[in-house]
Order: sequence, then C-alpha cells, then structure tokens
Amino acid sequence: MRHIIPISGKDSLATALVQIARQPDLDYEFVFNPTGAELPEVFEWMDKVEKYLGKPIIHIGEDLESIIEEYNYFLPNGQSRYCTSRAKIEPFIKWIGKDAATVYYGIRADEEREGFNNQACLNIIPIYPLRETKIGLTGVYQIISSKGLKPPVFFWKSVYEAVCVRLGYDVQTTLPEWLFDMLFAWRSRANCYFCFNQRLYELVGLLEHHPDLFDNAEAYEYKGGDKPYYWKAEYPMKKIRKNAERIKEKRINAICKIIAGLNQKTLFEDAQDESFIDILSVKSCGLFCGK
Repeated sequence: MRHIIPISGKDSLATALVQIARQPDLDYEFVFNPTGAELPEVFEWMDKVEKYLGKPIIHIGEDLESIIEEYNYFLPNGQSRYCTSRAKIEPFIKWIGKDAATVYYGIRADEEREGFNNQACLNIIPIYPLRETKIGLTGVYQIISSKGLKPPVFFWKSVYEAVCVRLGYDVQTTLPEWLFDMLFAWRSRANCYFCFNQRLYELVGLLEHHPDLFDNAEAYEYKGGDKPYYWKAEYPMKKIRKNAERIKEKRINAICKIIAGLNQKTLFEDAQDESFIDILSVKSCGLFCGK
C-alpha cells in the first residue's frame, strides 16, 4: 500500500503534518501537481516545505499551455474545467497506476465539499485527516504557523495602507493573523496565475505584482482566432487593465466594510466559529489547486 499526500496549499500541508503525527511510521510520498502556470512565490514555498519534510516533493503534472493549445485556445471555465483534470488529476492517477494507494486530502472540518471520487479508480482510498480530527481554518493556521511554513500570503501592501488610512488605525493590530492574511492577499489561492476562478481584484493584483504574467494571460485571450475566449466571461483582461483602479477601490471598500462589521469580542473569544468566513467567498478549482 502506497501512502500519498498531495501538497498545494495551506490545507494540504496541514494534512501532511497532521497525518505524519498520527502515523509517523508510514512511508509517505509527497506530490505537487505543477502546470507550468505557477507563480514564483509558490516554488519558493515548496522548497521550504521540502526541506522541512526531509524528502523530495515529487512533481507530477502536465504543461497547461500545451493542453490549451490542443483545445485551440478555448479557455477553461466553470463548465469546462479541463485544466484541472488534464494537467493535474489525470497525470496523478496515471502515476499511481494500478497500485493500491491511500491518498490523504486536505478537506477541513468546517468545509462542506465533496472529496475525491474514486469510482473510476477503486485502488485509490481517499482519507481526510483534518475532517477526521475536526480541524478547521484556525486550526490549520495554528499548525502551519507553528512550523513557520505558511504558504505565500500574497500581501497587498498598497491595499493594506489604504484601508488603514480609511479606517484611521492600524487594522493589523486588531485582527487574527489568518484573517489579516486572507483580507489583504491579492489572491486567495496559490494556483495558476490565469485561473478563471479568480475574482477581478485578484487579476488586478496580478497586474500590480507580476505585470509580465498579466500580459501573458491577456495574450491567451486573442490566440483563438476570430472568436476570442476570455478568462472571465464578458470581462476581457483588456477591460480589467482599463478598470484596475476602480476594481481595486471596490476591494478596499469591501475590506473596510468587513472589518467595520466584525464584533472583535466575539472574534477573539470564539476563535473556532468560522461561519463568517463565507463573507470572503474563497474559491477553488478543487483539491489539487492551491488547497
């Protein structure tokens, strides 16, 4: 029996740390599923995690640019998420082959989401250590922060400074670390830089922090010939570029409203109540994408 832990973000890393603590004698294989569209910050974090784990993180993935080209630049979207299946899941399943394998996935106890569907590959047994041990978001942050292994937080300094000016005080002093990180990140997950699941402000953050990658993402939209496909339906990257300041201002206003509406007493006294996280609307393409 093989024991495999995919690592792509904070939840999956916490899963690895929890599972190692639960059953330290197992011979774990750690896997990352790159697509060639990762941000440089992701690989810096992966190197740090690999050193901590003391063994290589195996890279199993396919080049997404080549896959998109196969689709004649019909870009992936919410109804056709071939990017995750072709670049991540299929190579991963092929790598496991017919071996009996237990795979440990990062689904938290506070999430209502489906796990890995193994009906097509019954040799893979999915296990969810965080759900089994009732670990939610705050627990995940405690685990990874205690090891100094937080994933890239993609801190948006200019937005943070604008919010502090708007509210008239340093908001960092009043927020838990995990909530501060989530509010002031210019992207919510460490997945592909052109992911269609991003919100508009995340793409503005990409424009501000990695303008060359924004240019690359924009170029994809015009490679499909007479009928261009957009990462965000009806909202081409060209329009995002043009309206960047307005979109950023909208994000600043949203953060101000969230902070102003928080009951700080409740926040600190009941740290396990994560129900209000819904206001952040964190999106993901699944268990293999920055999870």
